[in-house]
Amino acid sequence: MAPRTDDEIRRAVVDQLRTVELPGGDPIAEGIIETVRADDGIVTLTVAFDRLDQRTAERVADQLRGAGLSTAGVDHVRLEAVDAAAPASGLAITGVDSVLAVASAKGGVGKTTVTAGLARALHAAGLDVAVFDANVYAPDLPDLLGVTGPVPQTPAGRLQPVDADGIEVVSLELIADDGPTAWRGAMVHDVLTDLVEDAAWDDRDVLLVDLPPGIGDAVYTIVQQAPLDGGLLVTTPTDAAVRAAERTGALFAANDVDTIVVPNMVATDADRGPFDDWDGAPRIDAAATAAPVPFDPSLREPTARSFADPTTPGARAIAALGETVASFREERAGPQPLADAIDLRGLPPAARRRQAMGELGRETAITLRLRHDPSALVADVEAALERGDRRLAETTATDLGRDGWRLDLAAEPAEPPVLE
Repeated sequence: MAPRTDDEIRRAVVDQLRTVELPGGDPIAEGIIETVRADDGIVTLTVAFDRLDQRTAERVADQLRGAGLSTAGVDHVRLEAVDAAAPASGLAITGVDSVLAVASAKGGVGKTTVTAGLARALHAAGLDVAVFDANVYAPDLPDLLGVTGPVPQTPAGRLQPVDADGIEVVSLELIADDGPTAWRGAMVHDVLTDLVEDAAWDDRDVLLVDLPPGIGDAVYTIVQQAPLDGGLLVTTPTDAAVRAAERTGALFAANDVDTIVVPNMVATDADRGPFDDWDGAPRIDAAATAAPVPFDPSLREPTARSFADPTTPGARAIAALGETVASFREERAGPQPLADAIDLRGLPPAARRRQAMGELGRETAITLRLRHDPSALVADVEAALERGDRRLAETTATDLGRDGWRLDLAAEPAEPPVLE
């Protein structure tokens, strides 16, 4: 009999999974299993464990693994959680590599203008850029980037960012009806959470989040709950603006977010040469200070500026800021998970242990991805291997920050059976 094709195996596994009994029906009909993939004898099931309590999830995991292995042509079953990429807490922003907040302590210092220009400069430098307008009180970033709504939906019902010449944009301005809206506490938190988590960002290198001025509910929501890789603090060189920026800088520092101070609208004198001295930055708790951005009326229309070949003082300063931000981002890039790592994030505890042991039954060296410190899993694997007279030869755990943990395990090979 000819070996089954991957598609034949997949269909046979689906039929077998329909025999698993759940309180409301089978896992296929109930939507507990979202996808079934078959590849050279390995079947991968994507399971909505988040819809089950832990006890039920553990039982269902065992049943699904058993149903898959009972299918002819299946050598190994791998379980993955639907919400594997979701963080353990905070906002789940997917589809972007780095998230940078752009803040200002006072209104009128040019924060949104800097955000729009910086987005253009980073895009001109070759990065895939997205912008989220978190200023629910005055969402005018779309005007500076030259885009209008409405925001369409993807087939899955998520928000499809609007394209601004290669830059993805999501803003309340592109969604809300005209007319005043009084945003208060919980409403601000809810609308920001829904917008940023629901956006279907398309594999962006960096997401710029344009915050409202001051320190309010929107700023606290993003700074305390978003997976920020850094922030930009825009301020003018006035005493009042710098004093206010000190407070905002302290908020970022208290939440372990490194910031770059961006002195904006700093006066120039063509006869005397360079910018006026900037002495406000040392008073602000920040990792770096960018070169000052001069007052340049042309920056009010960043869509007309070429940041790849800037011709005005303001455009040149924004292009230089783009280089500073790109370097800042690269310096803070942590170790990256391998694309082919076995993803155990979101699996119930016993299922994680069984999955790890199953993988070590096939290979002597594996790479796993987890949400939390893997010490407990390593101890469980060591104990299970010892019961089979095997040992872990190598263990390396790497903290990936907001991406969780990477765990590299190498086990001694199993002793071949002795033939008498």
